Amino acid sequence: MTHAIVRFNALPRIPRMLAAAICVVAGSLLAYAAGIPLPWLLGALAVSGGLSMSGVDLGISDNVRKIGQVVAGFSVGLFFTPAVGARALELGWIMVLTGCASILVSVVLSVFLAKAGACDRRSAFFAMMPGGLAEMAGFAHQFGANITLVSLSQSLRVITIVLTLPPILALTIGSGARDLPHHASLSLGPMLAGLAVAACIGAGLNRLRVFNPWLLGGLIVGIALGLALEEHLYAPPYARAFAQVAIGAALGARFQWSILRALGFRFLPATIISTMLLMAANGLSALAIISYLDFPTGVLATAPGGIAEMSLTAEALHLAPPLVTAWQLVRIILVALLTGPIFKIYNGLTK
Repeated sequence: MTHAIVRFNALPRIPRMLAAAICVVAGSLLAYAAGIPLPWLLGALAVSGGLSMSGVDLGISDNVRKIGQVVAGFSVGLFFTPAVGARALELGWIMVLTGCASILVSVVLSVFLAKAGACDRRSAFFAMMPGGLAEMAGFAHQFGANITLVSLSQSLRVITIVLTLPPILALTIGSGARDLPHHASLSLGPMLAGLAVAACIGAGLNRLRVFNPWLLGGLIVGIALGLALEEHLYAPPYARAFAQVAIGAALGARFQWSILRALGFRFLPATIISTMLLMAANGLSALAIISYLDFPTGVLATAPGGIAEMSLTAEALHLAPPLVTAWQLVRIILVALLTGPIFKIYNGLTK
């Protein structure tokens, strides 16, 4: 680590966070100017991850991710209308089937990850489950798995998917192929009021230990407004950009070279390969349900990525964000309910 990095890391947290904000926004602007899909998220992720891997302590707290999730949930929630809600309920049984299929494939791939990544099967099991980072880290602690390995693998899976799916889908469907009809943006006052309520709900859900509380808080308020307003309003573009930058910066800041090196040189490529295989399996699921959901939307709906990240990607590519969000939520709920019982069966069979 160079002397300049050591001096930077010794600075108080606020100056480091301000410097990080300038860097990630600049990276996002460059990605936007270059026409990269999902530029605000990917630009922030690239800059934040690169600096963090270089040993720079950006001082990005977990509150940045929480705020980004509240805004993302609120933004996506506004897309919900009574017609969209009815369609989601109609497709509920398919959401459950594809979610269960993704979980079963993850269990099989965990055996591969344990062997190829030179890690124990217990940790590999929770590392491969397509759930949220916090939830899987909690299961890892409960069942005696390696929390660091599980947390890193969960983050790496989301990053791998975010870095690959948006460019592939953008090339597949073509830019501008799915332009949304014009709708007015929510004005600043009502939006800030809605976000404040969403943050309070998220805090309450967090105290109750509900999964993804901050995203759900935003979704609850956004969906309520989307269903209640006579005129269909979107969140302003700057709010959606802020959510992407916040989530991308927080994701990238999780990665440090010292942690990756401690896990062994085989773990990183094994996790990426496992993620790609899981993506391929879920791609087959999207192909199987093509009569119910168009393939690009189905790919995002069944992708084992984070709810906020996949919802933002669907929004950026104009691929039915409400349905993608509903699909992702159903899978996460299934993971939360089934991971413990499935692990007990799995552990008994592999002893």
